[in-house]
Amino acid sequence: MLKPLLTILLALTVITVSACGSATESNDTTATDNSGTTQSETTEAEENRFPYSFTDDSGATVTLDAEPKVTAVLFSSYAEIWTDAGGSVQITVAETIERGFADDSALVIDPGSGHSTIDLEALIEAEPDFVIATTDYAGQVDAVEFCRTAGIPAALFQVESFDDYLDVLKICCDITGHPENYELYGTEVASKIDALFQSVNDYLETAEAPDILFIRAGSTDSSTKAKTAADNFACVMLDELGANNIADEHGELTGSLSLEAIIEADPDYMFITTMGNEAAAIEHMDSMLTSEGWRELSCVKEANYTYLPKEMFHFKPNSRWADAYKMLVELLYPELVVE
Repeated sequence: MLKPLLTILLALTVITVSACGSATESNDTTATDNSGTTQSETTEAEENRFPYSFTDDSGATVTLDAEPKVTAVLFSSYAEIWTDAGGSVQITVAETIERGFADDSALVIDPGSGHSTIDLEALIEAEPDFVIATTDYAGQVDAVEFCRTAGIPAALFQVESFDDYLDVLKICCDITGHPENYELYGTEVASKIDALFQSVNDYLETAEAPDILFIRAGSTDSSTKAKTAADNFACVMLDELGANNIADEHGELTGSLSLEAIIEADPDYMFITTMGNEAAAIEHMDSMLTSEGWRELSCVKEANYTYLPKEMFHFKPNSRWADAYKMLVELLYPELVVE
C-alpha cells in the first residue's frame, strides 16, 4: 500500500505560495470578554500571526498559513516543548504518550522513541497540518522530507543547549499565540540560570575547577563510553560550569573506556547517564565500579559519582534547564550555596 503512495507523493511539485493578510471593516456588534477584548479583535490578532515563517535547524524555511489543528510531533522532548507552548499533540511516537505529553487518543506512528521506522503512510493519511521532528534520527529527517514533498509544513529541530531550547520554544509560542508561556518557560528560566552562572563565576575566582569524567552507560562494555561537549548536551552544561572533562584530553575514552587513562587522570567527580534498559545499564556500571582499578579511583572511594536523572540528562530538560544546572552546580561545588 505504501509504495504507490510514495510514488505519487514524490512526483509532486512543491509550490510555495506567498500570501498577504488583509483586514476588512465591519459595522457588526461584537461581544466583549472580561478583559475588554472583543471577539473580532481576538480573531484579528490570530489572523495577523499568519502566515508565519521561520528557519528550522536544517536551514529550511517553514511557513504556516494558519494555526495547526492536527500536529505531529515525532520526538518526545519536542512534544514537551510544544505542549508547554500551549499546543496539543495529535500524532506522535509511543514514548511521547508514555512520558505524558499526549493522551491515549493520539495516533502512534512508531512504537518506540521515533528512532526506528516512522509509519509514513499512517502519518500522511492522518493529514497533519504541521510536523515537528529531530535532526538526531535519520528516519525522522526522511519523514520530514517526505512530508515537505507532500506539501505538509514540517520542521527539523536540534536542541543541544539552553539557547537552542529557547529558539525552539519561541517558535512554538509564536505559532500557538502564547507569548506568556515563553515568559514562564523561557525568560524566567534564563534569569535563574544567569544567577547560577554568576555564583559559579564568583566562586571560581578563588577556587579550582574540578576534573570530571562523564559516562553514558549501556548494558555492555561496548555501549559504555565517555562523552564530551562535542556530542552530549550535559557535557556542554558541565563545560559551561567550569568543569574539566578528562575525555577532552584523553580522546580514546570516547571510543572505549581505557581504565589506564582514567586512573592516570583520576577525576574528582564522575557523572553517569544511562541508555537503553536503565536497570541493566546501572547493573553493568555498578559491577565496573566495584572491579579492580575502578574501585581505587578517588571519585569512587569518596562516593563522588552520580547517576544523573534520565528526565533531565538523557531527555532534554526543557522547562527544567535551571533545575538541571542547579543540580550540577551542587554536585560540582558542594561548598557553594545556591538558591
